[in-house]
Parts: sequence; structure tokens; C-alpha cells
Amino acid sequence: MTTFPAFAEFKPRDRKPASGNSRAGGSRGCSNNALTQLAPQTFIGKTASTRPIFVWYMLISQNVQFRLFEFDSAKSVKQIGKVQEIPTIVGINQLKLPLNYSELIVGKTYLWQIAINCNNNTIINHAEFTVINSQSLPQKKFTSIPESVNYYAVNELWYEALAAALKVSDHGKLGPLGAQLVKELAESEMPMNSDSEINRKNIQQRIEYLEKIASEKTEN
Repeated sequence: MTTFPAFAEFKPRDRKPASGNSRAGGSRGCSNNALTQLAPQTFIGKTASTRPIFVWYMLISQNVQFRLFEFDSAKSVKQIGKVQEIPTIVGINQLKLPLNYSELIVGKTYLWQIAINCNNNTIINHAEFTVINSQSLPQKKFTSIPESVNYYAVNELWYEALAAALKVSDHGKLGPLGAQLVKELAESEMPMNSDSEINRKNIQQRIEYLEKIASEKTEN
């Protein structure tokens, strides 16, 4: 595979804390690391796409249940559409918002959820994001994929940055650009002052696992 310079800079300045709905949940029935969202969880991510691409990492291969929610108040969400059963592979998985969901609305905040059943228990990951107006960003024509990844990362558009990076990776792999982004995501997932000791521990474990995923960028 062709290699590219990994110069993405995802260092979000606007880290608006997530509502608390975005804490990953797990069980003693299987490893919480079996399912890992590759998206901001401690703060609200951003996209300019009304049909974004969601990415996650699977340690095992089994179907996940995808759900999408819209915030109708600061703390309350309502589910949009029906649950989708999505087949997965070990490694990196991608899902563009299916066509049986309406396009997302600029200015709205959403929560996407993926879950797996394991030993009669459930592991759940959530991540919140806001759809911003793309016209508010500087317009630019790209001459390369690394250039587009860097543009999206600098403008804090996590979902576009990772989706673009994965265009030059092998199937199920992050590749160098994706690995750099996930490493920077790990650096941005800092506990908030208001987090409980349990949440701080969970966040630290997530950070360490994101770093591990990022280190597996090369092909087996």
C-alpha cells in the first residue's frame, strides 16, 4: 500500500462536554474492548455532513445494533428511525448513515449508539455530535487526500477527517493517516473536572485502548 505523511492535526479547541449519555457501558460477560467507537465521547464532536460516516473498531466479528438519537433538550434524546442490525469484521468498520434515515439537520445535536450482545449481556458505546454549517468554514479545493484530512482535522470535523483517512487504508485497517487521527483523538479525550472517579478510570482505559488501536496501523 502507498504510504502517506501523517500530518493530521486534530486538536479540538471547542471541547463542549458531552451530556453524560455518551459513557460507554459494558458487562463482566465480555471485554469492554470488544467494541470501540472511533469518535469523541467526552466532548461533542462535529460534522458538516448531513449523512456522516460512523467508524468503530471490533475485536470480534459479530453483528452490532446501530441506533441514532436526536437531542430535543440539553439532556433528553429521542430515537430516530429503527434499530439497524449491521454485520461487522474484526478491525475497522464503517457505516454511512443509511438512506432509510432522513438527512440530519444543521444545528442539531445527535447521539449515535452501537451495541453488541455478549454472554447474555450488552456492551454499548455512545458518541454525541453536532451538524455544523459547512458555509461557516473556509472553502478549499484539495489536491490530495492527506491535504483533505488535515483540513478537516484542523477545522475539528472529526467524522470527515477519519472517513477521508480511511480512503487510503487497507480494508479493516486504519492506515498511517487514520492511526495518527486516532492517536490525537486519544489525546483529546481528557476527563472533565466534574467526572466521578469511576468515569475518570473508564476514560483513562478508553484512552489507553485508543492508543493501542492506533499502534496497530500496519497490515498483519
